[in-house]
Amino acid sequence: MKQLSYLFLLLAGFWLAACDDSSDASLIPEIIPTEQGSDTYVMKGYEPTGNGFNVYKPKAIGAPFYIKSQSFTGRNYAFAPVSGESLEGLTSVPSANAFSEKVEVKPATCYWVRFNRYNHYQMGKLRVAYIKGNEVGIEYVASDDVDVDNTNPVNSNKADNLEIPALNATNQYIEYYAGMSDEEGAEQVLNFSLEYIASKKHSAWVAFSFDPVTSQDNIKRTNEWNQDDPNIDNSVEVTESMHKSDGYDKGHICASEDRVYSVSANKQTFYYSNISPQIGSFNQKYWAALEKQVQTWGRSTINGTYDKLYVVKGGTTNRLLTNFTGVKKANDGLYPTTNAAGLTPGGLICPSYYYMALLSEKAGVYHAIAFLVPHSELLPEKPDKDEFMAYAVSIENLEYETGIDFFCNLPNEVEKKVEAVYSEEDWAW
Repeated sequence: MKQLSYLFLLLAGFWLAACDDSSDASLIPEIIPTEQGSDTYVMKGYEPTGNGFNVYKPKAIGAPFYIKSQSFTGRNYAFAPVSGESLEGLTSVPSANAFSEKVEVKPATCYWVRFNRYNHYQMGKLRVAYIKGNEVGIEYVASDDVDVDNTNPVNSNKADNLEIPALNATNQYIEYYAGMSDEEGAEQVLNFSLEYIASKKHSAWVAFSFDPVTSQDNIKRTNEWNQDDPNIDNSVEVTESMHKSDGYDKGHICASEDRVYSVSANKQTFYYSNISPQIGSFNQKYWAALEKQVQTWGRSTINGTYDKLYVVKGGTTNRLLTNFTGVKKANDGLYPTTNAAGLTPGGLICPSYYYMALLSEKAGVYHAIAFLVPHSELLPEKPDKDEFMAYAVSIENLEYETGIDFFCNLPNEVEKKVEAVYSEEDWAW
């Protein structure tokens, strides 16, 4: 993520906090730098919420870390406290087992900071200069990257496809392959990929692309429910019983209609790793209409409007729909509900938003747009372009809201440009 411009509200408890970010961090007079080229910044959030909260985004990384429960933490970050009083004195990176996803904020303490990319770690050095009430004065400087040994077969060589977000090592990365057609011996292609959060029994995201092959509309919906996903351990796999009598639709992330170029491709969309509990009116009306618009763009790769369309879809696993009681019955005759933890009657997490991140490619030119849509019964049932655009956001904004680094495999300058802004004029409505 490059030069993000919106605050990532990481926890529901922070909604009432006075917030800002570190996009324009400059030297703080109270903090004396201990290494040339370092930044200084005052982080907020050391004390309970209500006294102010912000995040710090190292310039070289562009993704935020923050203070939670008096500890440093952040998606894809790890920290290792070390002895020493200056950043300049930190010359040797600790072993991998010295790093933790959360470490206590201590005064007069230095830390190595590691940000996990797919094929390398971006490193930095961090020093706590002081703690004053809710404020923590820090000094930070980037360090040399460290290569990652990618011998883990979970992350295959397709992880550098443009549609694949930056991988989170704590989740399970899975690729699903299907035949280009239903002919015997048909070439296998990447149907979609996803990152599975075992502890939440929900995908973080599902990614796929439309091209002249995968955008073809050749078969009808298979309705192949109740399959066992061979990629996910049964102990953390969602089952049909968890969706029964819960007041929700079994909502596809990668839609069934997104993958109708072959029977095997469509069947895979019915794996429960690709399913999320969705309010019926949301799934069947607004969200379905937005999916249809994206499918129209995707299938225009056949006539050359686009060369390729890259898609990432998902629900906000970091922001759940809590204490919800719907007023519209689902197909099972029940009202949708969630408890204080954001769980359905079947114990599944229920996102409070669903999103799409889109990247079009035509003759080497890229355009991007994102949609962040509230999981609600109150959305228009027959939305038009303006009602879609009401929930359009930049990729940067979506990255803040989800903590996911989209389209990270683009060249840096291209990524920076397409993620910062969006325009409805870039899309063939």
